[in-house]
Amino acid sequence: MFRESRDIMQAEVRLLDLVGAMEDLKAMMNSVLREIELQEGKGKQRTQNVQAWLDKVVAMDQCTNQLVIDFSRCCVTGCCSLNIYSRLNASRKATKLKKEIDELMKEKNHLSVLAKRRPSNPVIDVPISTTNVGIMIGSNLCIVRDCLADKTFGMIGIYGMGGVGKTTLMKEIERSIDDWNMGFDYVIYVRASYEHHVEDLRDCIAEQLLLCEPSREAIFKFLKYKNFLLLLDDLWEELDITVLGIPDPHDESYVATTLYKQKVVFTTRSKKVCDCMKADKKIKLECLDKDGGWQLFKENLAMDLEGKPFIEEAAREMVNLCGGLPLALIMVARAMSNKTSTTEWNFILLQLWSGLSSILGESMFLYLRSSYDSLANKILQQCFLCFCLWPKKKLISTENLIKCWLEFGLISCFDSLSEDYMHGCYILEILEEASLVVTHDNKKVAKVHEVIHEMAQWIASRAGGGSHKPWFVRQNVTLEQLSSEEVEAWFQLERVSIVNCNMNYLPQLRFECPSLLSLNIQHNRGLKNLPKIFFQQMSNLTYLNLSFTEICEFPAAIKFLCNLEFLDISCTRINSLPNMLGNLKKLKYLFCRYLHLGELQAELLSSLHNLQMLDVYPYGYVESNALFILRWRGVKGIGMCVSSNYILERLSGLPTVNINIKYIDGLSTLHFSSLTSEEHRGPKELQISFSVVIQDLVINNRSKTSLKLLRLYQLQNLGSFVWTIEPKEVFPMLQIVQIEACFSLTSLHWVFHLPLLRALLLQDCYKMKELVNEEEREIKEDDVITTFPKLKYLKIVRLPKLVEISSCAIDFPHLSNVHLEDCPNLKRLPFKPDIVNNQSLLIKCERKWWERLEWDDANVQSQFRSNSTEDEEIAEFFVGNVPTEDEEIAECFVDNVPAFRQKDPPKKSGRHEIFEVCDGDGAPVLSHSDDDATC
Repeated sequence: MFRESRDIMQAEVRLLDLVGAMEDLKAMMNSVLREIELQEGKGKQRTQNVQAWLDKVVAMDQCTNQLVIDFSRCCVTGCCSLNIYSRLNASRKATKLKKEIDELMKEKNHLSVLAKRRPSNPVIDVPISTTNVGIMIGSNLCIVRDCLADKTFGMIGIYGMGGVGKTTLMKEIERSIDDWNMGFDYVIYVRASYEHHVEDLRDCIAEQLLLCEPSREAIFKFLKYKNFLLLLDDLWEELDITVLGIPDPHDESYVATTLYKQKVVFTTRSKKVCDCMKADKKIKLECLDKDGGWQLFKENLAMDLEGKPFIEEAAREMVNLCGGLPLALIMVARAMSNKTSTTEWNFILLQLWSGLSSILGESMFLYLRSSYDSLANKILQQCFLCFCLWPKKKLISTENLIKCWLEFGLISCFDSLSEDYMHGCYILEILEEASLVVTHDNKKVAKVHEVIHEMAQWIASRAGGGSHKPWFVRQNVTLEQLSSEEVEAWFQLERVSIVNCNMNYLPQLRFECPSLLSLNIQHNRGLKNLPKIFFQQMSNLTYLNLSFTEICEFPAAIKFLCNLEFLDISCTRINSLPNMLGNLKKLKYLFCRYLHLGELQAELLSSLHNLQMLDVYPYGYVESNALFILRWRGVKGIGMCVSSNYILERLSGLPTVNINIKYIDGLSTLHFSSLTSEEHRGPKELQISFSVVIQDLVINNRSKTSLKLLRLYQLQNLGSFVWTIEPKEVFPMLQIVQIEACFSLTSLHWVFHLPLLRALLLQDCYKMKELVNEEEREIKEDDVITTFPKLKYLKIVRLPKLVEISSCAIDFPHLSNVHLEDCPNLKRLPFKPDIVNNQSLLIKCERKWWERLEWDDANVQSQFRSNSTEDEEIAEFFVGNVPTEDEEIAECFVDNVPAFRQKDPPKKSGRHEIFEVCDGDGAPVLSHSDDDATC
């Protein structure tokens, strides 16, 4: 009775204590929330324990408030109401709640971690093939087994692109380890995944070792005198395994590493992780070849293709579309397992041509996207997405790729193009280390896997959660004009690229496109006009490419592109640059290649304050005052036509990228060093034409040059090349040599050892008797110097005195196309008998000349086949597959560049314009339609 009386009397005091304790708890909660907000601002997320504690505090606050409200109703003006039992219940409930608040405060003190790093994406379960491990893994499983048996290998790194089979290999290692009898006491398998947490990894290790405490010390103490194998799957960054409690196999001071077998095998998508982890052995997993891909596809297809030739044909085409990527092969095969009719297979195959997502949905791309998300910043991500601007399977030259990044503003501007290029190579290396990109030919070209290309398109076409706006990319399809739905989407697009789509019209935009940064509509020959107010709606545009269209003039609205930094109007019908281009104050890059613009005035160039690159090659001129302005502003590159010694001298020291020297008089000797300097390695394209006075070309450079293409035309008295340095030393990058109508040349021995020469065209060199002179004939069969190591295309036309190409047989390891015509004295080809083993070789020549050829081995000629009819004078003979035409080489062999001068006005032939080849006196000798021209 006394106890109840005390509780009733102390009701007010206990409620006040409760309210005070609740205020302290709320203050503690607010402190926790402030700390969590700071951590969430750094990309972390609150832990489940913290969230549960916060929920309890909120619930406790509600209970306290309700109790105070209920008690206030029991008392009126300080006097006790008739319901004495309400006071008793309130007093006791206040005591209970006060104890619970004390417990919550103690619980908070045990919350050592308030927030953890949030994963960017959920872990995506991917299929693992267990039916045909041998095909997927191949010899790699044996390599791992041998490394585990070798005492010198403590750390083994396995790397490759997403979906290539790394996890499958790890699972098979785990299954096979007992059969290998390696003597491991413990085999520990841990999946790291993207943005792993060390605590979670230790929990997983401790669980497999049956340890009660998942601490670093406990794990180390348990393993230090044990034989163990740690399989660490899907590692994304360097990890110090000692923080997990794993003894370091590289620690020589740790005596147990020599007494016990302690190994670590890890997988990663990045080669850089292998380097940082100091892997003793690095194993790269590649995609499957055609046969391996077909076998894996069949193993995962739940149906028999025997007796179903039409379905099998469609299935093989699907395998080709997967590009040998095991993940794609498995997922497509399983998706097709319930499709039994030929109609279904053919219909889905048509869908697959537009993308694998049409059958697989987004699950595969979500898994592969982790490689994209792991890139350090938005710039790297945007550089990767640029690969979707090229067609699938396209080998992209590193130079063109870096040029794209530079023009998009993704590469910081340095003082020179060479520094820009170095920065671009660094970015490309990062993308390759992330297994997103593959480079070839000593990193001169790059490509992405077909499935990775689709992933890039998939990411680019969607808004990136604040990281980027969607892109609109179409290429090599018929798209005469955009649909209304596609036009309406422009207001939110960041980049638009419509390339080679036969587009005839651009949309009439009646709304702002504030997010649009780049517009690329090149190679749409049907596009002749631009809407008058088109550019008025895209004030933030920085990149505009109108090249290879039929556009004749700029609309006045071009002046509204106040943020434009890049403009390319090459190979259009534009024949003058309007003064309103001077309003583009931020313009950095101006490309006007193959346009007959005449002479660019200093007034226009002086208004373009930020101009860094000007290319009006090969027909445009820049006057001397304009050259002075460009030099003063520190221009990084210039391409132009030069027709006077004075301008040629003014170019000295400027960073020339493309030069066309024509009609120069009074210059009998041209020194190549005058076109280069110590700071700049000279032009990449050089044309010299229409000169009767040049007799010698002197190559006296002291260092390597950047020259990739050399064209000499109508140099009637050019008799020799004078070398003060080995050709391969001064021209290590020269790929294309085109020499026409140089009547005094007698030999061309210097081209033999150019390391990168891919195409050689000789035409109308009437005095040339041999490509090699007497000195070059001293080449021995065992000479270590390889002749024509990269040559693919050889064209020799109208060399009537040519007797031989080489006196000794040559390997020609890459030769695929040969065109020989009007060379009546050439009796032999310098081929070795194994030339017929080339994968593809096509020889185009006169049939009668072919029949008169002399061969050291008569069987060689018999290996060639022909599809030409007997009555065709010019026939084609080939071995292997008929080679496809190389677009880049074909463009360079267009006969109207640089030897053609466009008549003013051009003659018309139907709807086509006719260009005329002119001799030294200006007399036309051959007409050429623009059907065959690139520009």
